[in-house]
Amino acid sequence: MEITPLLKLIARVLTFVFLLVYLIVLATTQNINRILAYRYMLFTIVIGFVHTILQIAFTIFHLVSGQNIGGRFWVHFEFYGDKVASHLLATGTAASFGISPVINSEDQTFLKKGYVVASILLIAFLFSAISSIFSSLSLHNRS
Repeated sequence: MEITPLLKLIARVLTFVFLLVYLIVLATTQNINRILAYRYMLFTIVIGFVHTILQIAFTIFHLVSGQNIGGRFWVHFEFYGDKVASHLLATGTAASFGISPVINSEDQTFLKKGYVVASILLIAFLFSAISSIFSSLSLHNRS
């Protein structure tokens, strides 16, 4: 089964949108740097964001031109990059959900934002995982 570049693009754009929403919510949260788990979550989101932008650009090129940029190398890069990015987003989500109940904070809005951000990141991870499945199928079809 061949996955069309349009389906890949849709999954990547949805990942991008949820990562962007995550960054906006996180940017409006004060004192986010004081909690290590949230800093790790920010790190994972930046890596996922950069990877997703790169993948969107190359997927648009593939959609317009009908050919991959790097040939067989690109298929492997896409496969392994999607795996790493989706796993990082999953660990960032888990770190945020894991630390939120432990925080003894008087500021309940801070905790609520932590849950909102973790939920948004979970949705971004799900779309990243779908992209990862698509790249697995592309690699399988090229072999």
